[in-house]
Amino acid sequence: MERVSRLSKNTAALVSARIVTSALTFGMAIIINRKLGPELAGIYTYAFTLYTIFQVIPDFGIGNISIRDISQETSRMRRYFQNIVSLRLLLGLVAFGLLMLTNFITLALQGDGALAGEKFWVVFTIAFCLLIEQPFSNSLSENFIALERLGVVALVYMIMGIMKVAMSVYVVVVGLENVLIYLIIIYIITILYSILHLYPLYRRTLRKAGLVTAEISDMAMAEAVTHAPAPSGEAAVEALLADYSYAGLAEASGALPGEDPGAEAAAPLVAPPQSDPASVSRFGPFTMDGRLWRYLLGSAWPLAVVSAGVTIYAGIDIPLLSWLKGDTQVGLYSAAGMFAKAFVFLTLALNMAVLPAISRVGGKDPARLGPIWEKLLRYAWFLIIPLAVIVPILARPILVLQEHDFVRAWNVTWLTMGAMNFTFMYAISFPFFIVINKQKTVTLIVTVGLVAKVILALLVIPFWGYTGAAVTVLVSEGVAFVVLFWRLSVELRYRIDLLKFAAVPLLMLGTLYGAAFVLYRVFAVGKDTFMSSLQSAFIIAAALTILYVILAFATRALSRKGLHELNDLLTV
Repeated sequence: MERVSRLSKNTAALVSARIVTSALTFGMAIIINRKLGPELAGIYTYAFTLYTIFQVIPDFGIGNISIRDISQETSRMRRYFQNIVSLRLLLGLVAFGLLMLTNFITLALQGDGALAGEKFWVVFTIAFCLLIEQPFSNSLSENFIALERLGVVALVYMIMGIMKVAMSVYVVVVGLENVLIYLIIIYIITILYSILHLYPLYRRTLRKAGLVTAEISDMAMAEAVTHAPAPSGEAAVEALLADYSYAGLAEASGALPGEDPGAEAAAPLVAPPQSDPASVSRFGPFTMDGRLWRYLLGSAWPLAVVSAGVTIYAGIDIPLLSWLKGDTQVGLYSAAGMFAKAFVFLTLALNMAVLPAISRVGGKDPARLGPIWEKLLRYAWFLIIPLAVIVPILARPILVLQEHDFVRAWNVTWLTMGAMNFTFMYAISFPFFIVINKQKTVTLIVTVGLVAKVILALLVIPFWGYTGAAVTVLVSEGVAFVVLFWRLSVELRYRIDLLKFAAVPLLMLGTLYGAAFVLYRVFAVGKDTFMSSLQSAFIIAAALTILYVILAFATRALSRKGLHELNDLLTV
């Protein structure tokens, strides 16, 4: 029970911290949009999204490797930390140069003095985070994840979130000049705080003995929860990033439960190189252990490639929209798409809940995985259906509250929440690839989704602007799920009857969408003040909730019998 208790406490601490910071960030986004307007809010979103993409370089997946190795032998912590800080700082300098080159070229192509504008300096300022967040803040927090002191990490990240929101709201409300620069500086201040908080604890920890060893599932969850990408304003696949963290760790640790002996073999466990003074060079406070650097880069590069692909897939529409249509369009798109973003964390929870349950089944009775997958897919779809329809209704008064005609981008909310139908089923399906040790297959799926997204974005954004970006999210999520569905059916040797599977969910979804349209025409048209739109939204949302419950009972979508069948399949 000690392991269960520890895991429960760690999970509660991380999830609670993320919920608090996510809620505060959501409120901050509303205030920023209302005070700054679409153009400045668009520049702010663009800068953070571009930073999120380039931070993959200094991160490089090294955290997963260091967490795994330190958790196995805590005496490695000092050596790893000294070298990882130096290695990530070097990679951060490379990322800084590439980010600024991108910033310079894209603004130069826009002409009209864009290089002298505020956008250049906002990106320039946030680029300095590449030299402190991954090399120092993340490297420190990864040590505590490896030692299973996840409460410390959760506390630090929660304080960082509160600091960022409080100071950001203040500078926005006061109305300082060059407010975007101040907002980026506030983010840098929170990173520096995390370093000042964690470093003394790290030094104290080095002097202590009897450190606890973490389990892979704990480490992956902590990495996913505390190192989530910055908001990009769309239905991004953060849950997939979390799964890749787990998959990379587990694959390097040996065979997984339920692995077919004839299936793709897991990578052999490679022991870290022993310390050799002849291979160590020091440059002031920085350390370069050539053997350890080669080992870390060689072990982490597959994770870095995959993480880069997923991160670009999640955020590429923001820079494309900025480059092709301008930052006002980005601001409108981000404001209307943030509602879908708020529910991405729920997909992470689904992943973490599903993975251990199906892992036990896969280890003892792999033939059950197919039926379990089908039932979980249906329940995931039933879960997202009311959210996909009701959330856009409730989003409208919030868009009205933000003024600046943000409400004209309301269609983006409908499209990005519609994409969550695929995202939720994607989140349910991916753990099955891990259980059967076929997680590398998802690299192909991510690649297909990324290519489809970029091509479609280049075709539709020039004509439809933010609406085209939202359509791109919906279609690319759909394409990625279709490919994933096909591949998992093949890997599990299980065929789902599509007509039987999709008939009831599509009936419910279509009925709710139709009812929402009629109710909107009756109750919401012409209600353009915050209070009037809020009142109509509550009326429509209540009616749609009642309708969903009626449909669920009438179609027996959530029957007790089905739940018992799923319980029996999961019981081994």
